[in-house]
Amino acid sequence: MSRGRRLTNIERLSIARERAQGVAASDLASRYGVSLKSIYNAANHAKDRQAANGSRPRVIGLRVSDRELDNFDAALLSYGITNRTDALRGLMAAADRILKPDEKIAERLAGMSADLNRVGNNVNQLARRLNEANLRGEPPPYTAESHAHVRELTGLVIDMADQIQEMFRARRRELELEVTGALAYLMSGSDNGTE
Repeated sequence: MSRGRRLTNIERLSIARERAQGVAASDLASRYGVSLKSIYNAANHAKDRQAANGSRPRVIGLRVSDRELDNFDAALLSYGITNRTDALRGLMAAADRILKPDEKIAERLAGMSADLNRVGNNVNQLARRLNEANLRGEPPPYTAESHAHVRELTGLVIDMADQIQEMFRARRRELELEVTGALAYLMSGSDNGTE
């Protein structure tokens, strides 16, 4: 055991976790090559941090590119927020609302899909009849009813595109309100200096 060996932060956290699970301090000291005092200090330091953080004992890490971080900071700044840590905490607290699937949109899309399938089947039958006639060398049986099916499909597709676009605009507005609500407490009194 080397007396000069220093534990890394990750090792300290691992030791604290294992001590909390009941692993003997002597076993940890042998495994990490440090004194019993170092093991007890690591475990106690973790308890002190948990007490200081209240109900926030977990630390998470995240690697991002400079561009991703710049974009995130710019988005926060558009809300007048400069404290990245508090903003992330607020967004995490609102994740159940922000990330929840929109069931209304899913139901409407399912209904549109059924309508599209119904009209699409009619157009497929029309195309099949046209192909069969072409293979037999007969004139295509394109009737007024066939034309009506094609027009119905075209109109349905255009209407669906408009409805889908409006649904997603409405969803975006809802999400913007949720994000604004999640960050509202930071907007009036944001800290100086991004963390």
